[in-house]
Amino acid sequence: MKIDLNEVLYAVSAGLDSVEQELLGVRKGHCKRIAAISISLGKTMGLTPDELIDLAAFSILHDNALTQVNREELEYKKYNNGVGFSQHDFNVRRCTIGESNTRYMPFRTNNRDVILLHHENADGSGPQGRTYDRTPIKAQIIHLADTLDNNFDLTATSRDNYGAIIYFVKSNAGILFSREISDAFCKSFKHKHLNNLTVSNIDNYLRKATKHFNDEYSQQEVFNLATLLAMIIDFKSHYTCKHSSGVAVNCRRMAQFYKFPPEKLTKYYLAGALHDVGKLMIPNSILQKPARLDDAEYEIMKQHAYYTYDILKHIKKMDDITIWASHHHEKLNGEGYPFGLREEQLSMEERLMTCCDIYQALTEERAYKAGYSHEEAMRIMRDMVIKGEIDNSIVSNMDMVFANKSWDKSIPTSILTT
Repeated sequence: MKIDLNEVLYAVSAGLDSVEQELLGVRKGHCKRIAAISISLGKTMGLTPDELIDLAAFSILHDNALTQVNREELEYKKYNNGVGFSQHDFNVRRCTIGESNTRYMPFRTNNRDVILLHHENADGSGPQGRTYDRTPIKAQIIHLADTLDNNFDLTATSRDNYGAIIYFVKSNAGILFSREISDAFCKSFKHKHLNNLTVSNIDNYLRKATKHFNDEYSQQEVFNLATLLAMIIDFKSHYTCKHSSGVAVNCRRMAQFYKFPPEKLTKYYLAGALHDVGKLMIPNSILQKPARLDDAEYEIMKQHAYYTYDILKHIKKMDDITIWASHHHEKLNGEGYPFGLREEQLSMEERLMTCCDIYQALTEERAYKAGYSHEEAMRIMRDMVIKGEIDNSIVSNMDMVFANKSWDKSIPTSILTT
C-alpha cells in the first residue's frame, strides 16, 4: 500500500496537539511548529533529505506516549492517595514508552533513541542524565524546538519576540542546548522565519520543506502504523483502551470474509484503527466519565465523528479511508451523525464499518457494563436492523463469522506483540 507517511502524521498531529493542550497546556499547532523548526535546523546541521523526513515524523510523534502515561498515572493515583508521578518519573515514562512505540515505524534512516532522549539537556540535567555528546543530533534538535514552543508564542512575529528567542537560546548554550546546536540555530533562524510558523503559513511551509514520497509499505508495516495510532487513540480513555484495535481486527476479519483484495483489506484495517481519531479532540472529563453521559455531554461526544473526518480529509489519496472511518456513526434511516446520511448514500464499506464498531462496543467491557456475549450482541444488532439503522445482510454475515470461535481475533503481529 502506498502512503505518504508524513502527510498522515501531519494530519493526525491535530489530535496529538489537542491531547498536549489538555494535559500540558501547549498551544494549538505545537507538533507542526516543532517539525518546522526541526526541519530548518536540521538542514543547517547538514542532515540528508531522508534524515529530514524522519526528523519531521519524530517531531510529530515526540509525545506519542502521553495518553498512555496519563492513563498509567490515573491508575497510580488510585493506590497512592491521589498522588501522581513526580515530574521526573512522568518525563522518563513518556520518553521510554514513546521510544518503544516507534521502534517498528517504517522510517527511512537509523533513529535509535530519538524519542527516548528528546528531553535531555546539554549539561546532563535532563530526565535520563545524558549530556549532549551522548544524545543523538535529532533528539537535540527536537529538544530545542520543543523547548522554544513551550516558552514562547512562536506565532507572534514581532521583532521583540524574535530577539527574546535568540537571547534565550544563546543564554542556554551549554546548559539546555549544545553550543553547536545553539550557534547553528542563532545563525540560521532569522526574523522572517517566524512567518513560517503562523497558523496560516505552517502547512504550506511543511509541504515544501521536505520531499514527499508515496512509498510502498508492506501489509505488516501498515498494520504496525495502524496499531500505534490506535494505541494513542485508545489510551485517551481507560474505558476504551482496546476499542480502536478491536474495530480494526473486526474490519480485517470481515474484509477477509468478503474477499477484499489485499491492498483494500490493508486500507480497511487502517480505517478501522483510525475511525475514532477524533476522540483525541474530546475532553477527558467526558471520555473518562465512569457512567453514562448526560444529553449535553453526549452531544459533545458525538462531535468526535466529525473531528475524525476533519483530521483525515487532509491526507491526500486517502479519501476512501477518510469516508470509511468518519461515517461509522451514520445510520441507514438518516438518523446517524455527523452528516445524517441515508441508505442510498452509504456504501457497503461504510455500512460494514458501522457494524464492526457497534459489535466491538457491545462485546467489550465498559465502566457501566460488562461485555455482552456474541449472542446478546447479535440480538441487539438485529433490533437495530428492525429499526432501519444498520444493514441486515452484514449483520447476518457477522453473526456467522464471529460465532465461529476458531477464527483469530488477535491483533496481527505488530508492535503490541513484539
